[in-house]
Amino acid sequence: LIPEIWSRLEPEERVPARLIEEGSFEKVEDMEWKGEKILTSRLGYRMTETFLFNYMGRIFDEPHAVFNNEMLKPETQDMDAFVEGIKHIIESQKKVALVYFEDGSIESAIPPIKALINIMAYDNYEGKDINDPEIRKLFSKEFVIKSDWYKDRLQRKQKRDIAHSKKIISYLESFMLVKENMELTETLSVESRLKKCKANLKEASSKNYLDLLTGTIGLDPVYGMKDN
Repeated sequence: LIPEIWSRLEPEERVPARLIEEGSFEKVEDMEWKGEKILTSRLGYRMTETFLFNYMGRIFDEPHAVFNNEMLKPETQDMDAFVEGIKHIIESQKKVALVYFEDGSIESAIPPIKALINIMAYDNYEGKDINDPEIRKLFSKEFVIKSDWYKDRLQRKQKRDIAHSKKIISYLESFMLVKENMELTETLSVESRLKKCKANLKEASSKNYLDLLTGTIGLDPVYGMKDN
């Protein structure tokens, strides 16, 4: 259903900040039930009647008949069952997150994910919970692009691309030097491939290549260790 409705929204209608501002999505806050704090904020944001009436009519004739108030706010059906469901979610998240600490892979996680895994496992990261502005900032595009860990990934990707192009060029040149490969060289357009590889190497070695890579995921240091 999500891809179906999303495909019927205009690009400007799909902007999260806009949907939140107009009231189409509301943040689920933590709550207290029978003297216990329930981390319902782990659900994030949820659809409201505003979203229902503004957009769901593009799919359903009577959207409210499909998504009534009990569907939009399941806690109104049975609070005890709702709370139990939240606890199961929290417990599952904790169980999965703790594995990263047990096998040591937490140390390979990028800072935003490392913070998130800590919160899933221990409800906080350096004393901050998931709603702390400092934690939220870790996931913003602007912060990520300016961070040292991201720049390192781009530099590793550039290094890998340069090494890869050099390897292919060396192979193609060696292939062309073999007399028995003359016919195949023409059939496979090896000279054209070699020219393209040299162009790729020139681009990867250029000063602005890191700018071209900005916005990509770069290269994970774990996979880049073979280059060192």
